[in-house]
Amino acid sequence: MASASRDTWVLLAPLPALVLGVLVATMHGVPWTAFLPNVLAVALGTLGAGLFVRALPRTRESMAKVLPVAAFLGIAMTLLASGLDGVHRWLAIGPVWLNMSAAFVPWLALGFIASTPSARALSIVLMGATQLIHLAQPDAAQATALAAGALPVLAGGTVVNRRIGIPAAAALLGVAAATWSRPDPLPALVHVERILVLTASRGAPWALGAVIAGGALLAPFVLAVRTRSSVASQVGAGLALYMCTSVAATFFGNFPVPVFGAGAGPVLGWYAMASVLAASQGRSQELER
Repeated sequence: MASASRDTWVLLAPLPALVLGVLVATMHGVPWTAFLPNVLAVALGTLGAGLFVRALPRTRESMAKVLPVAAFLGIAMTLLASGLDGVHRWLAIGPVWLNMSAAFVPWLALGFIASTPSARALSIVLMGATQLIHLAQPDAAQATALAAGALPVLAGGTVVNRRIGIPAAAALLGVAAATWSRPDPLPALVHVERILVLTASRGAPWALGAVIAGGALLAPFVLAVRTRSSVASQVGAGLALYMCTSVAATFFGNFPVPVFGAGAGPVLGWYAMASVLAASQGRSQELER
């Protein structure tokens, strides 16, 4: 998000996936209004990411501590909410059921771009605590995606000391593996968890469209991996892995397909990822001066 033109491109990146999801779902009898939460999330995410980037230069250090804590508390609140068949992943906000982990897990990585070791340590502790929440919910998709997304930073040796990072990464992966053993009785909804399967069933042109739309979602994070700065590169790699793992998990369980499927949480989560990436790039520019 270093320039106005790139800002616009990044913030519009979820639109192809959203449009494709709406088209495929309506072709299978799902009303387009099921995707209204996605549209609202795009508007809120665009506004929030813009405000976040403008505030970065003067508030990054404080946000690197406050926002991960706020994200963790929001995710923890799901355990107090009424669940569905014993599964606790959502909070009801008016008529919208928000998947809190999908919306807020990326903010846990914000502490990695802070200049203070305490903020980075706080992010690691919060990630571990969030994994225990995922085990309790249960949410194997988010548990696996969190562990995969944290791996490049924890094992990279630049942002976090490997003597701390590697055991932490192993612990996150261990809890993620345990989460897959928890019973998850919720059925799949075709326009939420099976939207990519429906898309592929319509033939090669639609499948190609899904690949292109998915590429647009991943592009900002993949491009960051190629930067000279190890901070932005490792954070970008982690966010790309988080996104890929979130999508891959939908083929192994009944989990929402990010952005393509109906639901505001993953859309807000994508904008959180874009915001964390912008913060890492700003931190990288500081270190290069």
